[in-house]
Amino acid sequence: MPTEMTLNPLILVKFALWIATIVVVTLLLRRRKVTSKVRLWFLVGGILVFGFVFGLLIPGGLNPNPVASLRTLLTSVLVRGQLVIPVAAMLVILLVAVWVSNKSICGWACQLGLLQDLLRRAELPKWEPPFWLSNSVRILAFVGLVGGLAMAGMDWIGVIDPFQIFSLQITWAIGLFSAAVLVASLFVYRSWCRFLCPFGLVGWLLEQVSLLRPRIDREVCKECQLCVKACPSGAMDDFYADATLHADCFACGACIETCPQEGALEWRAR
Repeated sequence: MPTEMTLNPLILVKFALWIATIVVVTLLLRRRKVTSKVRLWFLVGGILVFGFVFGLLIPGGLNPNPVASLRTLLTSVLVRGQLVIPVAAMLVILLVAVWVSNKSICGWACQLGLLQDLLRRAELPKWEPPFWLSNSVRILAFVGLVGGLAMAGMDWIGVIDPFQIFSLQITWAIGLFSAAVLVASLFVYRSWCRFLCPFGLVGWLLEQVSLLRPRIDREVCKECQLCVKACPSGAMDDFYADATLHADCFACGACIETCPQEGALEWRAR
């Protein structure tokens, strides 16, 4: 998110819509109103509005996304030696949203995440990578981003930035990498988010102490584990096992929709 973005009022409009979306989705999750049909409408609408509409309205490929907010902050601090307050404030607000309602910003408002989520619905064989593998790759990618900026002022994401497809700012590198990500998303749930996304890694750390998340009432739960089977990221397996650390939860609501026992699984605080 270059600093020029803060001068365009459309940036603030999109940011406000992000926050509104998170609030609405959180309310729907708490009321158990998220169904596959509702989810589909949000996916398609988010891709069109947050992705292509804002991508074409905001010039220069500067359509904001959670990854760009983190990249811009790192660039301003590590390369230019200055802190851009508006960018830092936006990033902090997005991370607060992660703390409040898990990765609702990623699951319901990030244009690339939504597109990957939609593609996964294709009736094709799926591969569920072990979390240790995907997160290890993501940590290495983050180290590469920070190290590249600190030592050489080089941002590797900028070379292959898949978010630019929504602004139609496509180079050969961006086109080939984006195609690879989208094809992979047919078989692996949110391949970019879980293997490479720097915001996803920072958000994953924060969501370990999130306020609202899927909570199981052990006295009501019948141990059918349908929620575990419905979860596309493997996070519900960790929640069910009361693991110390859980995989990325993108707040998709599939676990709650699938649970047949009223009150056994809810989106709530402790």
